[in-house]
Amino acid sequence: MVSDNQIAQRYAKAVLDLAIEKGILDQVEQDMELFQRVNDENRQFFIVMHNPIIRAHKKLAVLKDIFGNKVSDVMILLFEILARRSREEMLYAISVAFREQYNKYKNIQEVYVTSTVALSDPLKDELRAALEKSTGKTIKVETKIDESLIGGMTIRIGDTQLDNSIKSQLQKLKQNFRS
Repeated sequence: MVSDNQIAQRYAKAVLDLAIEKGILDQVEQDMELFQRVNDENRQFFIVMHNPIIRAHKKLAVLKDIFGNKVSDVMILLFEILARRSREEMLYAISVAFREQYNKYKNIQEVYVTSTVALSDPLKDELRAALEKSTGKTIKVETKIDESLIGGMTIRIGDTQLDNSIKSQLQKLKQNFRS
């Protein structure tokens, strides 16, 4: 049996190919990012899309109301295809898979930086340049503020996390004293 991840990967690949063919790849990537942001910021929207009691045509109407004039025709087509197949709940997984495939196609590496204060633009540029030099990829830096780190920062690149936070260092010291 085919897993949900494989289904999402297949739809994402089809959308990527269609976007390349139509010459609107960057627009579709922005559409997917918008869709993810709406999902992440609006729990009610997420619940509606995953509710099996709500019929597909109602979910499609919600999608068109929210995104209709904000996204490309390719995205609307994806909404329609998924609604016909009653797979609207797959949209988020497809958007994640699409962004992964888009990044691979464009040779982009997403890097997530968490710090106690907002990073200055020169510091972000310096970090981006160093990582681009070491990876040979275009680096897209996503930042997040977490005051519980006390100081320093954490950097996540793919499956690798570099933790240079004061919180982490204090935890290590605490463990050493217990040993």
